[in-house]
Amino acid sequence: MMIKEEQHFQSAEEVSPELATAVLSWVLSVADTKHRIGMQISHWVTGTPALEAAVGSAAITQDELGHARSLYGILRYFPGAPDAIGAENDLEARDVYYAPAALSPRWQSWLQVVAINVVLDSALQVAIAQTKDSAFRPLAGRTAKILQEERFHRIFGASWVERIVQDGKLNAQLQQAMDWAWHITDAWLGPADDPITIQLVAAGVLRAETAVMRQQWLDLITPIFTNNGLTMLTLQSDWSGWNPQFRHNE
Repeated sequence: MMIKEEQHFQSAEEVSPELATAVLSWVLSVADTKHRIGMQISHWVTGTPALEAAVGSAAITQDELGHARSLYGILRYFPGAPDAIGAENDLEARDVYYAPAALSPRWQSWLQVVAINVVLDSALQVAIAQTKDSAFRPLAGRTAKILQEERFHRIFGASWVERIVQDGKLNAQLQQAMDWAWHITDAWLGPADDPITIQLVAAGVLRAETAVMRQQWLDLITPIFTNNGLTMLTLQSDWSGWNPQFRHNE
């Protein structure tokens, strides 16, 4: 059941330790995933196949790292927050980031950048949209700006998928990259019975549970796949090896 408006909160001190832990875990996973995406795309600012791609990649890098830093700012006083989250150099201050492991090794292909922009970034956009009216007011206050900037990311990714498909030379490789990003994203969204998400929805921190977010994600990306002749994979059903902290499969 959603909490009432008067139960909005500004800090971890105003809620139960259990809810504070759930907020920290979920928001940190979003922030760290954005951080990893931003760092990966930064490597391609000077390695893109076209000048406009370099400009777009630089802008997306700045957005993603800015989103991460903004979200870190509302978590630094939460019990259990990483020690270096409040450091001046917090974008590179930690050894462990709570993001899918596949986002850590340096990407070897521009197609991976495109695929992540279309597939995973769309899921992050859907997830963040659930915080628009969040009971955790500092989180709700950051949603509009992040979503406004995410709109460009979606357009950028979709336009590059169309461009690559029209050229026709790398369609098979693009499909492989999209499959790779699909597996990462499917795991990041998690199972329908993810207890952290369920707890956050019950407390009014999030607006929708995983099943709803997953469908909204599919609604966003399906036209990009179908309009460009790309195959969408089957959603996973075995969650026995899922790690809720890193939001990936072991």
